[in-house]
Amino acid sequence: MSNATKINLDTSSRVDVTCRKGDTFSLRLTVTNSTGGAAFKSGDVFLFEVRHSDIGDHVKNTDNVNFAATVTADSDDVTAKFIDITVAASVMKTMPSGLYIYDVEQKTAAVVSTLIFGTLKVNEDVSITA
Repeated sequence: MSNATKINLDTSSRVDVTCRKGDTFSLRLTVTNSTGGAAFKSGDVFLFEVRHSDIGDHVKNTDNVNFAATVTADSDDVTAKFIDITVAASVMKTMPSGLYIYDVEQKTAAVVSTLIFGTLKVNEDVSITA
């Protein structure tokens, strides 16, 4: 009988994202369980946060408000297996260009788990839309 020498409880995946300041940010994540079914239920909460570093402050937009995305999950549809993370172009144009870190967490009634994490690179915009 051998003894375990390492246990990794971090099941999150690293996904680095590049987007452009002023463009609509739209990211759809497929979230499934081990049998391929939807891995969330009504009442689950999803959180998307962007920070300067893993222990740093939230990124603030030009109005000094924490930069945040809207995360929606169609938990009423038992066949739905995705969540949408969106930020309107009008909000993205207030996002300072730069390199940040982010993660997406899921909170169920009993468990909090990080789904994905990585860098978020916001490229400067060239064309300024009204």
